[in-house]
Amino acid sequence: MANVIIVLILLALVGYGIYSFVHHLTRGGGCCGERDAAVKKVKVEDRNKAHYPHTLVLGVDGMTCQNCQRHVENALNVLPGTWAAVDLAARNVTVLTKDEADEDAIRQAIRDAGYLPLRTTSKT
Repeated sequence: MANVIIVLILLALVGYGIYSFVHHLTRGGGCCGERDAAVKKVKVEDRNKAHYPHTLVLGVDGMTCQNCQRHVENALNVLPGTWAAVDLAARNVTVLTKDEADEDAIRQAIRDAGYLPLRTTSKT
């Protein structure tokens, strides 16, 4: 009887493993749906870096892929006078602003995008 129970448990685990593998292949996986249509990148209108004298670098927790990168950049690039670039390897975002950076608004935009803003690593 004990052997039958063990075999049933093993069959259930193998079945679940096969289901998960097939589900990952057909529907994608990862943190934000690798197989979903990519979110269109929000581009800033003014791409002259000389017009952005203020720089703020924030750590961001929770970014793991290019979709995450695009979500954070989009959340910040819609703010007026802001141009953001994420460094996924360093897990931080560099925010260029035309006026003095409103750090609270930037942190809130990152939170609204679903990520956790961390310490400020530099500000000019």
